[in-house]
Amino acid sequence: MPLPVVLPVALIGAGKVAHAAHVREIRDLPDDLRLVAVVERDLAHAAAVTGGPAGFPDAVVCTDVADAVRAGARAALVCTPWWTHRDVVLECLAQGLPVLCEKPVGLDLAEIDEMIAAEAAAQLPVAAGYMKRHDPIVRMFVDHCRAHLDRARRLTVDIHDPNAPHQVAHLMPYPPPPFGPQPPAARAALAAALGPQASPEQQDAYARGLGGSLIHQVNIVHAVLDGSGRELEGRLLHADRWAGTDGVGCRWRPDGELVVDLTHQRLPEHRRYREVLEFTAQDTVATLTLPSPYARDEGARLDIDTWDAAGGLADRHTRTAGPGATGFRRQLLAWARSLSGDGPPLPGLAEVRRDARVMREAALRLS
Repeated sequence: MPLPVVLPVALIGAGKVAHAAHVREIRDLPDDLRLVAVVERDLAHAAAVTGGPAGFPDAVVCTDVADAVRAGARAALVCTPWWTHRDVVLECLAQGLPVLCEKPVGLDLAEIDEMIAAEAAAQLPVAAGYMKRHDPIVRMFVDHCRAHLDRARRLTVDIHDPNAPHQVAHLMPYPPPPFGPQPPAARAALAAALGPQASPEQQDAYARGLGGSLIHQVNIVHAVLDGSGRELEGRLLHADRWAGTDGVGCRWRPDGELVVDLTHQRLPEHRRYREVLEFTAQDTVATLTLPSPYARDEGARLDIDTWDAAGGLADRHTRTAGPGATGFRRQLLAWARSLSGDGPPLPGLAEVRRDARVMREAALRLS
């Protein structure tokens, strides 16, 4: 049955991504979402959501999903650490809640299969937090790539990522956690996901540069390739790591005409995040420059150059997005409207599985 127009939501996990991305967006969308419960065992983190003049004083702090349902929740926004997602999603589905889960939804193919089976049994959707797919300027880039895919030569992604506390410190009510080694639970989850043959370096790269970041861009590449008969899976040429695992890069050849290159570098001394996607075809180049999704003082830019070889003329069309116009808000709106029956479904577990298979293959090939 369609859910209410104003969707009563439980926030599960009140850590970094919840405060830096979702809480303020929910606050600004009162006609679409209503936060009724916060499921969080750290009471200080929960109080940062419910307390203060700009908080959600009517939201109930809960220790489990069942309590959130009793508080009136009809859907769940999952913002817990990635290695907990399988258990949390299964619990939400068992309690009758459709889910929007932050990425990576899963890095273990067996766990993703469990979630797919539970989703089918519950007949409730699990949406993936691929917020970039909801950004209009990203959609323009994808549409241009698809329109010129028959003449495509190269699709690249280059990310310079501080991946440091200063990126989100201005958005959080308490000091953000420092960058550090994976906790024991995450290491156990990575060992299960990659198998005993994986090295610690491969595990770390899978959790961070590949599965934690580039899985977003693999999803965008898959959106470009959908329906074309071209695939990334099984077409990996090589995967490299350098500077420990602070740099990772992968190259695929979906067919004899097209190469796909993705690179992520963790550069803590760079104060700004920088992401550039570039699509090259025989007669056009599209360059998409994206700021950090947490930035509120930078905007995205798309430049499309097209050449007429016969006339020797070139056209440039530029599209820009205002500062702070990221996909987080549009994703929440799209999710609420899809659950109320007023919009299409969001990317789901089938895409999560496809993306994870590709990233897992790259992780195990890292040299």
